Amino acid sequence: MPANPTKPLAALCVAPYDFGDLGRSLAMVESSKQLAEVADSGPARSRNRVLQLIEKPLARVLARYLRPQRDFNAAVARSLTETYSALETLVANMLALDERLANQQLQLLHEQVKALIAIEDLAVQELPSVADARDLQDLVDLRYQPETRLGDDRTLYILGLFGSGRLYIKELILQNIGLRAKYYRDVIRLYSGPTSMICSGHVTVKYVSRNQALPAIMIRIAESVRCRFADSVFVYRHPLDSLLTNWVYWRTYMRDRREVCGIAEVYTSYDDLCADLDRDFFEFKAFAEGDLDFYAGLMGPRFLSFSEYVEESALHFQSASLSLRLEDFAIDPSKEFSKIVGLMGAELDLSRLRIPLPRSKPFGYLAAKEKVPRFRNFINRLNLETRKRIEKIGYDLGG
Repeated sequence: MPANPTKPLAALCVAPYDFGDLGRSLAMVESSKQLAEVADSGPARSRNRVLQLIEKPLARVLARYLRPQRDFNAAVARSLTETYSALETLVANMLALDERLANQQLQLLHEQVKALIAIEDLAVQELPSVADARDLQDLVDLRYQPETRLGDDRTLYILGLFGSGRLYIKELILQNIGLRAKYYRDVIRLYSGPTSMICSGHVTVKYVSRNQALPAIMIRIAESVRCRFADSVFVYRHPLDSLLTNWVYWRTYMRDRREVCGIAEVYTSYDDLCADLDRDFFEFKAFAEGDLDFYAGLMGPRFLSFSEYVEESALHFQSASLSLRLEDFAIDPSKEFSKIVGLMGAELDLSRLRIPLPRSKPFGYLAAKEKVPRFRNFINRLNLETRKRIEKIGYDLGG
C-alpha cells in the first residue's frame, strides 16, 4: 500500500536502536579469538622430553576434533561482523530516507496551502453576496486554516509527561481561550513556521518511553521554540505523586487492559491505595525501577523508571518557554492560567474567567509516606542526583 502523503511528520520518526550492546558482543568475540590464537601459537612450556613425546601425539589427536570447532567459531565471528556492518548501513540508509521524506512532505504541504488559498480567493470573488463570502471564510477557517494560519500567533505546545496533569490544562484552554480554542489538537504535530495551532501531548526529551512521543519529536519542537515561531508550556507536578498515579494506571492496564485517568477511578480513598501499596510493594518497586518483568507479555518499549522520569522533568523544565506546577493551580488557578494567556498574547478579560481547581490532590504521596513504611524507605534511599533534580524543579521530599 502506498504511503499517505498527508501523514504527519511525527510519524516519520522511529525509535533509535543503540548498537552498543551488539558492538560490545562483537568486541568480546574478537578478543576471545585473539587470545585463542596467541595460546595456539605460543612456545611449548614443557622442557621434559618425555612430556613432549606425550604432548605431540595428543595434540594431533585433539586437532582432528578441534579443527571443525575452530572453523565454526571463525565462521560465526565473520558472520557477526558482517551482520553488524549490514545493520549499520541499513540504519544509515533509513535515516537518510526519513530526512528525504520529511523534506518532500514539507514541500507538499506548502503546495497544498498555496492551492487552498487560491481556491478560497476564487470562490470569494464569485460569491453573489457578502454574507455568503463570510460563510465561506468561516468554513475555510474551520476546515483548512488551522494547519496553516499565519499572523501574529505562534504555535503553542502544551507538553507534559504521562501522569503530570496535562489534561487539566487542556480543559482550561478549551473553556477559556476564546476563538483560538478551535485550533486546539490533542496530538503533537510539527510545523515549518508559525501557526495558530495549539498542540498538546506527552513527549520525552531523552528516553524512549511507552505512551509518550519520541525524543526526536521533542528535538524539532525545541528547534521551533529557538526559532521563535513556537512556544512550549511544560506542565508538571511532584514526581512522587506522578509515580503513584502512573503505577496505578499501569498495574490496572496490565491486569485488566483498562485505561484509567487517575487514582480516584480505582480507589475511593488514599487508605485503600496505601493498603494495596503495602501489600504489593515489590510490584511497585519493580515499576519504579523500570523492571522489564513488570511489563511481561507487553510488546514495545517500557515506561520510564522513576529516576528517568525525574530526569525528563528536569530537562523539560530547563527548555520550556513556560513551566507550570499543577500544585500552584490548586492555590490560585486564575493567576497560573493568566501566564499561559500572556505567553499566547491572547486578549482576554481575565477578571471574567472562572477557573476550577485541579481534581488531583496536591502532595497526595505524603499520605502514602506516612502509612507505608517501605514507601517511606524508598523515598529516603533515592540517590543524590535524583534528589537534586527534584529540588531543581521546585520540590523537596518533605512536601
